[in-house]
Amino acid sequence: MANEETKPLLSRSSTPRSQRSYTPASPTFDDRPGSLNQNDRTSPVRDRSRGSDGKQANRGFDGKLANSCHIKAALTSILIAVVFERLTYYGLTGNLVLFLNEAPFNWESYHAVSASFLFFGVTYIMSLLGGWISDSLLGRFKTILLAYGIYLCGYVVLPFIAVNYDSQMNIELPSICPSTNSSAVTNNTSDPPETIFGEPCAGLIIGALTIVAMATGILKANICPFGADQLLQASQQIQLSFFNLFYWCINLGSFLGLGVVAYIEQQESFQTGFIICAVSLGCSAVIFSAGRCCYVCRPRDGSVLTNIVKIFQEAWRNKRQHKVMNCALKKANQEGSHADIDEASPASVKISFLDFAKHCNGGNFHSSLVDDVKKLGMILAVFAVLIPYWLVYFQMQTTFVIQALHMRLDVFNVNYTILHANNSAQEYPIINNNNKFKFAAAWFSLCDALVVIILLPLFDRVIYPRMAKAGYPFTFGKRIVLGMLFAAASMVVAGFVEQFRLKAYWPTSNPCESHAVLQIIGDTVYYAADMSVLWQIPQYTLIGISEVFASVACLQFAVTVAPKSMKAVVTGIFYFFSGVASFIGVAVVLILQRTNTWFQSGDYGDINCRKQCYLAGKMPPGDCHLDYYFFSLAGWEAVGLILFLVVAKVFHLNSEVSVVRSGGKETGSKNKHVQRQSSEPPTPTT
Repeated sequence: MANEETKPLLSRSSTPRSQRSYTPASPTFDDRPGSLNQNDRTSPVRDRSRGSDGKQANRGFDGKLANSCHIKAALTSILIAVVFERLTYYGLTGNLVLFLNEAPFNWESYHAVSASFLFFGVTYIMSLLGGWISDSLLGRFKTILLAYGIYLCGYVVLPFIAVNYDSQMNIELPSICPSTNSSAVTNNTSDPPETIFGEPCAGLIIGALTIVAMATGILKANICPFGADQLLQASQQIQLSFFNLFYWCINLGSFLGLGVVAYIEQQESFQTGFIICAVSLGCSAVIFSAGRCCYVCRPRDGSVLTNIVKIFQEAWRNKRQHKVMNCALKKANQEGSHADIDEASPASVKISFLDFAKHCNGGNFHSSLVDDVKKLGMILAVFAVLIPYWLVYFQMQTTFVIQALHMRLDVFNVNYTILHANNSAQEYPIINNNNKFKFAAAWFSLCDALVVIILLPLFDRVIYPRMAKAGYPFTFGKRIVLGMLFAAASMVVAGFVEQFRLKAYWPTSNPCESHAVLQIIGDTVYYAADMSVLWQIPQYTLIGISEVFASVACLQFAVTVAPKSMKAVVTGIFYFFSGVASFIGVAVVLILQRTNTWFQSGDYGDINCRKQCYLAGKMPPGDCHLDYYFFSLAGWEAVGLILFLVVAKVFHLNSEVSVVRSGGKETGSKNKHVQRQSSEPPTPTT
């Protein structure tokens, strides 16, 4: 008998795709488990699912057979392309806050953070559009090629924006930027811009970032489902391994982007770093295109989003008709016409709203398609309650970077000049320590990547199987809960680190006597506390642990639970809610800044400010408290956890299929809310 391992992760069917109908109707042939294929091993007739060399082959959507070598070549091309693309992505996002916050742009810290949030938001919001384009217009392969083209068009602008020296090596805005705000760069006495668009070169920078973000979102929504398309008949174990390997490649690319490119950008120049990223992106596009002959390309399925809207319209129309019929029946009942009432009439049967769109209830849509749309309710509920998690997750490359710039980055050369100064009495002199070795502020995001690279295989190969054998399988719900708990813990730790950092900066009883380390990065001076940046490692590590549990589970949930006709769209919806979280982050930062709560304008990256300790004309309206911001995020994460527990109880997510394998078999139970609706009979289990 077959076991759970033989059920593909995406299709949940025991029948090979080459023998299945792609319409909602039931197959016209005998596809019962064991009716034919069990005897194929001894049959003298060659199995048509095998290639000429006898190796297992998959039949693609175009009807062609692909042997295991073609599948390995296709997956290799995809995974290598992912590594190079993620290197490009993190080479930009890892130091985006620093790029905008330092000279010659000198954006205010909260505007630099907001720009980074906007970039993430556009990236993830565009994932939904990317799924629609692939499903409705181009198919996944052509959509990915389109994304690469847009990606390259936006990225080639960045090296020209990053040129910031004239022929005499004087710092200035790049010539490609408009000169309307150049006066804001040369001094710190002018009032800070009220909006992000008032910052130097804001229009060009935001335009280029938006183009890159749009392309990234389109690519993000399709590259993982496209890889899953290559595994048409693979076992659930192989497909789960692909998801873990895919996520491992993402973190390998981030490791290279943050570890190598980010250091070059901080210590050498952003122009060099952006050129490296542009070349890496070109390599990614070429490698992906080179695998075209080996790919299984799924044809477009039509506009799923349009069908969803039509189903709601049809359900609304039929519900109104049923309501009119019910009124007529009640009226007839009151008049005593009992003989005219059919107790089995559909009007007397209570059905859900979307069921009114089914053909059996007078609608125009097949029951399986309506059931797929109904399943979206559970998916949307799960993704919505995870918004606080993504809001916390995005702090790694925004506020964590600002915090790091105000801590000691030079750990091995501790001969900084520490000033004991009263801000209200004197200005800080500039000390040239730019040639000393310093940690890159973006490096500490590597803690997250390293944790994922190390722990993900460990949990996948050792911990999860052993827990399953012991009778404690890790279901989707359990992984999300653990991930959210670790994310909340990360914010609490970050808040305490910030409190200790502020105490190190203002160590005496004199409220305006600061012990500041003048930290030179590029041509910008940051007033740092005499506290090592290594204290940030725990908060990044906790985020990484949360990612091992929650982020991987969410990605797998988006692909596996999605109906067959909606995989790319549901993956886009998964990233869409991440984008919503990023836009919420923009709103929160700007509201706090405009209301003079926790975020103030001191120097261009100041998070040390005290209202009573600045010269006349430079006085901020309040104190800076990044620690309170972190604690508030921990509170919101706790609220999100409670909401998730409610959703898990309503949809019985704790009974969902476990993602744990034990001895090559999957362990766990299946719930009717997440089981694929299919016309094929289920595979019997041992």
